[in-house]
Amino acid sequence: MQIYKWTEALRTNIDKIDNDHKLIINKAQELTEAMQQGKGKQQIVETLTFLQKYVKTHFAEEEVMQQKSNFKDFDTHKKNHTYFISELDKLSDKIKMDPTSTVNVIELNRLISGWFMNHIQKMDVEVAKHINATDNKN
Repeated sequence: MQIYKWTEALRTNIDKIDNDHKLIINKAQELTEAMQQGKGKQQIVETLTFLQKYVKTHFAEEEVMQQKSNFKDFDTHKKNHTYFISELDKLSDKIKMDPTSTVNVIELNRLISGWFMNHIQKMDVEVAKHINATDNKN
């Protein structure tokens, strides 16, 4: 069953950001499918490792775009990115202590579905509107 799916509501109209988001969504779906097949414990380390590396790069790129366009809520957005990274790091510590915990798999899935999807749909779409409007003025 597909839980994570790219929709038009997530589109920012900035190709780099949209492509990054699609890749992150695909990884989240892979974890969900692994959980449904009883293989979530094996998939969690791969998904977590990917997220820890990839979102840091993705967030940094978003932040550069925001700064270049003088996005007024940059500090709030950056704090949201920092929070997500912090939550991933805490979860990583838990997984290192108990890599076979079903609770950790569920917690990672909840973090992705709750925070990340909400962040894209609300905050990133608003940032993109600002960036796209700024780019069109230049």
